[in-house]
Amino acid sequence: MKKYSLMILAAALLVAPVASQAAQFAVFGPRALGMGGASVAAVNDSTAVYWNPAALADFRKTDIRLSAGAAARDYADLNKKWSDINDIYSAGLAGDPAAAAQLQQILLELDKPDSVTNLDATGGLLLSIPFARSAMAISAIGVGYAEIIPTIDTYHLNTSPTATTDSIALNNSAATGIGLVTVEPAISFATSLLDDRIFIGANAKMIYASTFINTDYLRTGDYNNFIDNLNNSETRSSKASIDAGILVKPTKGLNLGVVGRYLNSPSFTVTGIVAEQLGNGDVQKSLLPVTGEIELKPQYRAGVAWKPIDNLTLSADYDLSKNKSFTERTEDQTVAGGVELTMLKEVLSLRGGAYKNTANTNANVVYTVGLGLRLAAFRLDLAGAYDFKEQEAQASASLAFKF
Repeated sequence: MKKYSLMILAAALLVAPVASQAAQFAVFGPRALGMGGASVAAVNDSTAVYWNPAALADFRKTDIRLSAGAAARDYADLNKKWSDINDIYSAGLAGDPAAAAQLQQILLELDKPDSVTNLDATGGLLLSIPFARSAMAISAIGVGYAEIIPTIDTYHLNTSPTATTDSIALNNSAATGIGLVTVEPAISFATSLLDDRIFIGANAKMIYASTFINTDYLRTGDYNNFIDNLNNSETRSSKASIDAGILVKPTKGLNLGVVGRYLNSPSFTVTGIVAEQLGNGDVQKSLLPVTGEIELKPQYRAGVAWKPIDNLTLSADYDLSKNKSFTERTEDQTVAGGVELTMLKEVLSLRGGAYKNTANTNANVVYTVGLGLRLAAFRLDLAGAYDFKEQEAQASASLAFKF
């Protein structure tokens, strides 16, 4: 009955709608990051709990793993621009048309749909255990998402020294930060079907969430205090959720996979100060904390992996869902590709890849590299990513025993 239940769940996943909203699909684990974030069909360790639980029944090794990583994407350069805004206001605008013009230019640069800064961080402790033609895992994965967006006051932009009610000296542009940090303890099960040609798996997990939201004016606030106030706006709640995946091996060396995460769309309460743009373009902070919901709608991703020879793996992933950010200011739909070359029976593994968010016009191609070292059952993996335009970077590391 367990097998048939998982088959039904996997079939439902394959026909799920693709126009959903969700947080960005974070890259978990250095092997995945080193290969460009393409791991749905290529994963071969306990991070399958995240990437595709069906793969737990494929690699069939006991794997104990501790992993951590972080990513930053700064399309707004908000920290520096906020500091520049503070400097201009501190020096005064009276009788200085050049300073007023510079301030106007900074504000207009921030008044763009994709002018955001977002971050994510991952970490976890995972244990996978194979048995017969199946496998199970227990894990505790933490995932954090944060986004900072400017809301620009387009009414107070007049740079004339004689301006009164609409003077740029009274500009009320603001920045709003919103975040979600989750700890997700899970129990996972996977099994194989049809002579190890099809694998299906699922996670049952509890999500313990902390949400954050805060708004400060750019004219009177500063970035460091803004971050402190954001941290102080924490609201806690918890919900159960499920993930599911399927892995198909049509021929030797070729893997096809699909995963769905947060299939029941869990939502979490968020409370804090928000910004509102009024009808005339002015911006106003809420006087009292506002309560709402952050909903994690399902994330769907498909992948393919091919091993033309035993020590070479080529992989590619694509987000089937276009994932909107919490503020719905930006979208993410990533295409990723990577390669892994193992040598000396995996004593040394070299990885490379690239990915791009095809839904964000400001996003660049991000290049990734990774390194794996094995000494008996002990494994160390490291990876990094960079776009060479000072907008996006990632790093990840893990320690593991695999036997």
